[in-house]
Amino acid sequence: MNHNNLPVAVMCWQSQLVCLIIVTFGVAVTAVAHEEDDAAKQAAAMAPTHYPPFAKEQEGLRFFHVSLIVKDLDRSVEFYRDQLGFRVVRFQEMGGFQRVAFMSSGDGEPLIELKQMLKDITGMPTEGFSHIGVFVEDVDAVYEKTTKAGVTWARKPRMPGPGAPYMGYIVDPDGYEIEVMQNPTGDCTTCHRRPHVD
Repeated sequence: MNHNNLPVAVMCWQSQLVCLIIVTFGVAVTAVAHEEDDAAKQAAAMAPTHYPPFAKEQEGLRFFHVSLIVKDLDRSVEFYRDQLGFRVVRFQEMGGFQRVAFMSSGDGEPLIELKQMLKDITGMPTEGFSHIGVFVEDVDAVYEKTTKAGVTWARKPRMPGPGAPYMGYIVDPDGYEIEVMQNPTGDCTTCHRRPHVD
């Protein structure tokens, strides 16, 4: 007999109720600990990934993201994260009409932008492919050059709202839209990284 366990054995022999309470309490504490651990893991998996700043391009453009419209953002984020290994860069709700998640497959760009439309907006697609996004040094210069060449812009360059980059939407020969964005500055609070550096 293990004499180290003798007091516990005597207590259990004298009062099975006490033993039952001890065991039940232990199981409950363990269950709560597992639930908290699972919740922490889920929160960590959904937490945005932060990347360092990067240099501004001085000419040309930089491919930034592909945007897809999804029916259930949470379901799609879970799929791209758990099945393909994408990581969340940022969650965002825009003006009460759409929820957005930017996800990366590696160290940064290009990203995939998943959008769930909360209500229909005239002129905006409601399902399937939305657009590709690029950054340029000077949106107005691109607008002037392309319009002179007869290229169509679905939406002329403008500042869509506080904290967003100056942008417009150009249309390719097959009708696909390209979101052309100005290099973000320190005022761009919706950009997925910290501001560009020179």
